[in-house]
Amino acid sequence: MDIRQIDRFDDAQLKPWWELGKVVDEYQRPWSWYWTWESACAALRVENKQSERVLLGAFDGTDLVGSGHVVFPLLDNTHAAFGGVAVPPDRRRRGVGTALADALEERVAQRRRRTFMTEVLVGVDETDSPGMAFAERRGYEVGVSDGLKLVDLVETEPTWAALAAETAPHHEGYTLVSWSDEMPDDIVDSYCALATTFLVEAPMGTMDVEEEKWSRERVRDDERMRREAGRHMLGTAAVASDGTVAGFTEVVVSKFSPERGFQSGTIVAPAHRGHRLGLAVKLANHASVRAAFPECRRLMTGNAGVNEHMNAVNDSLGYRLVEYCNEIQKKL
Repeated sequence: MDIRQIDRFDDAQLKPWWELGKVVDEYQRPWSWYWTWESACAALRVENKQSERVLLGAFDGTDLVGSGHVVFPLLDNTHAAFGGVAVPPDRRRRGVGTALADALEERVAQRRRRTFMTEVLVGVDETDSPGMAFAERRGYEVGVSDGLKLVDLVETEPTWAALAAETAPHHEGYTLVSWSDEMPDDIVDSYCALATTFLVEAPMGTMDVEEEKWSRERVRDDERMRREAGRHMLGTAAVASDGTVAGFTEVVVSKFSPERGFQSGTIVAPAHRGHRLGLAVKLANHASVRAAFPECRRLMTGNAGVNEHMNAVNDSLGYRLVEYCNEIQKKL
């Protein structure tokens, strides 16, 4: 078996890598959120100053039998790397996953990154996960378990007005500010101050993560990368009377698959909790998504099982659990 690096700018190499990943992601997962070929091409070929991505393929002769990837953050969390492997069901238990995992861990160690992080998806009723068994044999440990949830915006939209009316008295004095693609200039700096705390404020269990370094320049660079990747960001912030961003939420919708979106981060600063701001910003942002992308019916999100408040918010919005995502790590 031969492990080779995949040239993301070469369709002849990238297309089989993408196709194999699609087969694996959709296997027994009717809710698969795998990116379209157009989206993958655009996102993987964008100039990225914030992280470096390496794609690998496992080959049996000329046949691609497994894929892998690793991402090296460049601005923060430079002690760590993130990645994963994918092996089709009919190729498992033949050493493909082991060869790919060995190759990825070797590259991480060569870069002097102390921790390699990845994810294993586990069915709601699954009691014996082959993915977890494989990871545990290699010395990976679960840092935190998230519940992956879906919401149908069309079905739940009739409930939004009542929820908004219920929360409104609790967040008097705050202004909800929504935007599409480009964040209003007057809230960028305060947004950065809050976004920097996201990884330490969100329940991350024992995951070896540090604060991200957010700046005005990074926000604008993020916006550039999304434009070039064909992705739209819709955000809503709760702004306090002194102009401070007290909380925010964001959803990403790709122009290549506008029928679905991904509910990204939601956070409320500790000093501003207790005002129903998490629910308020998500309600406003759901409405923004429906207005901008009426064809966008479903959103996916993930929440740590221990995050009782955000799980309650999502339950009230109609999100339903479809599977678990174990965030795991190994010290190299």
